[in-house]
Amino acid sequence: MGDAASGALGPWFRTQSPEEAIHLCAVSFYPHRLTLLGPSRSFGMSQRVTRVGPITIGDVTYDTDVSLGVDETRASYHVCVPLKGSLQSRHRGEELTATPALASIYRPDAELTVTRWHAASRHLAVKIDQCAVDRALEALLGSAPELPIAFDGALSLQAGAAEDWVRLVLMMHRQLECPDSLMRHPLVWDPLVESLIHGLLLVADHPHREALAAPAQPGPAAVRNAMDLIEAGPHLPLTTSTLAKQCHVSVRTLHEGFRRQLGMSPMAYLRVVRLRRAHRDLRSADPSHSSVASIAHRWGFTHLGRFAAAHQTMFGETPRQALGAAR
Repeated sequence: MGDAASGALGPWFRTQSPEEAIHLCAVSFYPHRLTLLGPSRSFGMSQRVTRVGPITIGDVTYDTDVSLGVDETRASYHVCVPLKGSLQSRHRGEELTATPALASIYRPDAELTVTRWHAASRHLAVKIDQCAVDRALEALLGSAPELPIAFDGALSLQAGAAEDWVRLVLMMHRQLECPDSLMRHPLVWDPLVESLIHGLLLVADHPHREALAAPAQPGPAAVRNAMDLIEAGPHLPLTTSTLAKQCHVSVRTLHEGFRRQLGMSPMAYLRVVRLRRAHRDLRSADPSHSSVASIAHRWGFTHLGRFAAAHQTMFGETPRQALGAAR
């Protein structure tokens, strides 16, 4: 049987049983067939999986060459990002080879065969629920697109934007390894999940990519309404999508409106409002019963150093000074 790695922060598993490897991957990802292409005595599989909302991220390695067959249609889009080694697959009649410079994207509406997962290759598996990606695209466009999204099977990781997207995935994966991570707070992970999905739609090739890059025509009323919603509920897990939906505009239109009128994104404005509320709480708190960390975390600020720097820039004093002034 596989064991959780000693001292590991997240669900880290290691097994030398092909049957258990099939079970572990089926629970986290999809039912599949596993075929050993290398020596059976060398078989081993290591897996660390985290999940937040509609996104599952896995760091997976096989010790010997294997192939995987997935017959069932899947209710998710899947991105394979090799961190080391390579992976060959067949999807929708196309032969794909994923390397650290080229990821593979698999659609939910066709069978998938990993023809060769090379021994010791380490891959980042990113599974995103189909409905979450489809809804995000519809919100960005402001209209109903043809679904499922016809992603190109290959995603170059050598462009800066694609590298940024992979770094965001890795950061989420590392942070989520800790069960009590602040990343699991809805104030934090809702916007991050939206950013990761929007990022995929912006860096991957698909028929709607040019439309996403086209300029939107914002109206001042939508921006004012969104600002009112933010001011009224900064404690809520707001995202650009939820704001755009309540303001009856597309996500792109709302983004462009904020950029033109305020010089920042809706989420940047939300951070400013939360920073003001955190400052208010610091100035009114009892220092013997409240801490800078607890107040920062209350308003969704996960990195205390960046919170302190932003607070001092805006208010001319550190959070500790503001809390001390409350005395």
